[in-house]
Amino acid sequence: MGRGKNYGLNEDAAEMALHKYGLNELKGKKGTPWYIKLLKEMTGPFALMLWASSVLCLIAWFFGMSDPSNLYLSIVLALVVLITSLFSFSQQAKAG
Repeated sequence: MGRGKNYGLNEDAAEMALHKYGLNELKGKKGTPWYIKLLKEMTGPFALMLWASSVLCLIAWFFGMSDPSNLYLSIVLALVVLITSLFSFSQQAKAG
């Protein structure tokens, strides 16, 4: 090789390399689907604790039918998890 004018492959060798290896470009990284990101937000450690509390309140309401406050608390806890998860998801989507 040395100091001649031509560096690199000739046209035939370049065409063969193009067919064999493809274009010289980086492949894009596949992102995580939006529903997986949302599911991760809804199943974080704190969210799971709130989901469990919501279910326990629902069970307590079911076995103690006279007091509706457990049903209300169960609904409020579930709504808190949903709203905070959606808010966090939207913030991460804007940042991404």
